[in-house]
Amino acid sequence: MEAVRARAVAVVVAIILDLLVWGGSVATTSGGSIPWWLPVAVTVVGQQSLWFVGSRPHLVLAAGSAVALVSCVVPKWQPFTGLLVATYAVGTRPRGRHTLPVLAGLGAALLSHSYASARLTVEPVRSTATLLALWAALAAGAWAVGVRHRRTVDRAAAAGEHWSAQAREGVANERLRIARDLHDGVCGAVTAIQLQAAGACALGPTHPEATGPSLLAIQSSAERTLVELRRVLGDLRRDAVEDTGGSSISGPSLEEIPQLVGLARSAGLRVTLTQTVDAATRLDPGAEATVVRVVQEGLTNAVKHGPRGRCEVSVRVDPAGARVRVDSMGSRARSAHTPTAGSIGAEEAARPEGAAGIGLVGLAERAALVGGHLCWTAQGERFTLDLAVPAPAWAGR
Repeated sequence: MEAVRARAVAVVVAIILDLLVWGGSVATTSGGSIPWWLPVAVTVVGQQSLWFVGSRPHLVLAAGSAVALVSCVVPKWQPFTGLLVATYAVGTRPRGRHTLPVLAGLGAALLSHSYASARLTVEPVRSTATLLALWAALAAGAWAVGVRHRRTVDRAAAAGEHWSAQAREGVANERLRIARDLHDGVCGAVTAIQLQAAGACALGPTHPEATGPSLLAIQSSAERTLVELRRVLGDLRRDAVEDTGGSSISGPSLEEIPQLVGLARSAGLRVTLTQTVDAATRLDPGAEATVVRVVQEGLTNAVKHGPRGRCEVSVRVDPAGARVRVDSMGSRARSAHTPTAGSIGAEEAARPEGAAGIGLVGLAERAALVGGHLCWTAQGERFTLDLAVPAPAWAGR
């Protein structure tokens, strides 16, 4: 309704202005005259095209140019208000195949009317040039205002799209981070529960006394799963996401690595742990979580694919950086004759060839977020995970 009212006002104002500028003169360029009602009728009918200036500005400008050409027969009749409005409307639109033709028609109408108005003066050429410059300046001003309006709208739209893209990227990154937390924390713990329960079921009929440690390990894994779930749910409630992709709630710490090793041993895996941490070095929370998750993923895969195998875990943290290696033997995850390898670092975003599912991809993303580098090799029954995180990831000493 507001748009209809605004267009009605524009039509009425254009008619009134054109009639006021006309002044009632009916003298023609040939020395004759026309009925007074003819300019009034043509002005009223011609300005009705302004109803469509929002949807068909090029057509309205062409119609206005045609009316201006017709009005050349009466030099004092100058129905240019609608013409200027249409010129502004065309300027607000991107240039298309109709833009140059309608602007050429506008120029022809202004030139013809300027000449018709000045041909009977003492200096017709100078008068024509003066009138043409005046009308051209008005038309150019209307066009420039329209172009400026279009560019302002385009910049606002581009800024809106930019912020929308950033918001979508932020949501996608948050979803990826939550997926990593769920896989690395919850899924790993649930897998351990599954394997320990399967072991207890297998030992129960023949060695019932051996089920006690398995049940205790299941209880410990369940408690750990609850902790991980609370951690993820707490992240979902917070308002901001840290730049490192870490959790605002306390994430896993290096002190949990011996517990992870103990759970793997309770599942039957022979694990050797070598952990050397410089007491004066404090890891960034995101880097510390990445170190723990790499150890957890390596142990989980080793238990899952080779529960009676062996695994060597090495963790070293010092001012120069953090190094983690999880080397497992006895894995049935791959063919015994197919060596594979993959890696990803802070400057690599594509999923590596030979990646074995979402776990390694999630770990690689974690490593890249803290500027680290994750690589893995698999040959026969041996699978090795290596993580390197440089010193800039430290929060300080």
